Amino acid sequence: MQVSVTLWGNLRRFAPLGVGRAVTQVADDATIEDLVAELGAEHEVYAAALNGKVVALSTRLSPDDRVALFDHLHGG
Repeated sequence: MQVSVTLWGNLRRFAPLGVGRAVTQVADDATIEDLVAELGAEHEVYAAALNGKVVALSTRLSPDDRVALFDHLHGG
């Protein structure tokens, strides 16, 4: 199935061509955690939002979902 993913901050380096947004194919029973693994960002993602709401990484995806992935925030 197809989902849209937005990568924030340093996570952009895991996106195709370094662009912060992409549409990608995942398995029909995929979770956000599976998506993160496919991107190779397993140890980099701190939080995720699904269709505008913060959710656990174990949340199952549905066709045309919008996923936002966030890295650890650093302050100064």
